[in-house]
Amino acid sequence: MKASRAAVLIVPLLAACQMTARQVKLAPLESEGEAWVYLQALPEQAARLEFTVESLSAVRADGSEIPLQVGMADVSGKEPHRQRLLASGRIPAGDYTGLSLRVKKAALGGEDGTRANLLPPSEPVKINLPFGVARRRARVVWLALQFGQSVEKGFGFRPSFTAAVPPMPLVERLGFVSATGSDVVTVFDRVTRQVVAVVPTGRDPRGLALDRIQGRLYVALGGEDQVAALDVITGDELGRARLQPGDQPIEVGITQDGRLLVVTNPGSNTVSFVDAAGLFELNRVRVGQQPTALLMDRAGKRAYVLNKGSSSITTLDLAARAAVGNVATEPAPARAALNRAGDRMYVVAPGSSYMAVLAVPGLAPLSRIYVGFGAVSVHVNPRTDFAYVSQGDVGGLQVFLPLSPMPMDRLELPGPATWLAIDDLDDVLVTVIPSRREAAGVELTGRKTLPGMDVGEAPYAVVLTGQRN
Repeated sequence: MKASRAAVLIVPLLAACQMTARQVKLAPLESEGEAWVYLQALPEQAARLEFTVESLSAVRADGSEIPLQVGMADVSGKEPHRQRLLASGRIPAGDYTGLSLRVKKAALGGEDGTRANLLPPSEPVKINLPFGVARRRARVVWLALQFGQSVEKGFGFRPSFTAAVPPMPLVERLGFVSATGSDVVTVFDRVTRQVVAVVPTGRDPRGLALDRIQGRLYVALGGEDQVAALDVITGDELGRARLQPGDQPIEVGITQDGRLLVVTNPGSNTVSFVDAAGLFELNRVRVGQQPTALLMDRAGKRAYVLNKGSSSITTLDLAARAAVGNVATEPAPARAALNRAGDRMYVVAPGSSYMAVLAVPGLAPLSRIYVGFGAVSVHVNPRTDFAYVSQGDVGGLQVFLPLSPMPMDRLELPGPATWLAIDDLDDVLVTVIPSRREAAGVELTGRKTLPGMDVGEAPYAVVLTGQRN
């Protein structure tokens, strides 16, 4: 009873926080673009270096400077060895000659544990890199610190950087993360685990669906009642499916043949069936209250909608584009996953300490597995049939054998994960960690936690070109 009451209190609080976040958002991009500046992992010899960035600006061709918002002011070689988002912001479309960075303070630690302050330059440091920014597009810039050229005679610090616009890797290496708070999709290289591009999308991008054959990425835009189609390679917007006002689409799935999109609309308690090629709504059906999470089966015959508000699961017949069943669940189901054979479904709800196991297709209850309160996501590895369960307040994953009453293992993560996907190329479980604005991974074979990637405010979903479904 206490847990249920707490959940009832938390939901309105979260909704209020989301409303506040939306109120402070900037208007959608029109004549402007964006710049995202990433600092590459510091070299090993900079392990004892610390410095504080006071400001970072983009320098226009006429010499004027456009300030960016510094996201990581304090830089330290002691931090995990990974790429970090240094600064980002909106800038006028046009040509730029580079960046201007001002350092506030710096220090260098000694091998004996002492710490010596370094004298920063009195004027901004210019970083030469000609680049252009188009309207409604974003430009990613990489900065790499040259440690040997930055520390002057042991007492001065004048940072020297090499700068580059990152090349796009092969499509087979790409991953995509929607960042609801930043209104972008962040594109990363799954091999190097580095951000290579950022694509502005429109308001509140959430669910993602990838058509690998056509090279299209579909994005549910909850703040615009639309689903956008993006070119996977160029990031160009190919068109939008316009839904009904107030739908607030949150998740989108695609059938195996790439012809049909399924979209959950919690604002109208409906599901839309959308023609993927023409981007128009074919029809819609009513489901339960607050349909949020969407699960597509591997056979391409059914989809399952988790109705958070009415605590139920609606089964959809994809060929008939109709709702064919509805069963009750634990309060406010969060996420579901199918086992390898597709005949069992695992369902987690943060207000319940048990994960439900249901028989497919009728969704009759089979058993319950204790996972503890706060479970927000579940994912099954189709290669091993292991089920991975994440809690909303714990930075780790419980690993279950099929129908095992107890976890057989635990994988550590830097924070609580809300979305899980498996990279088939490297056997890596990729997760979204909203509290850290990161996408992070863990090797399933070696159990090694991999460095996270900064992907923007309030990341929601991740999809991979080499995803194991």
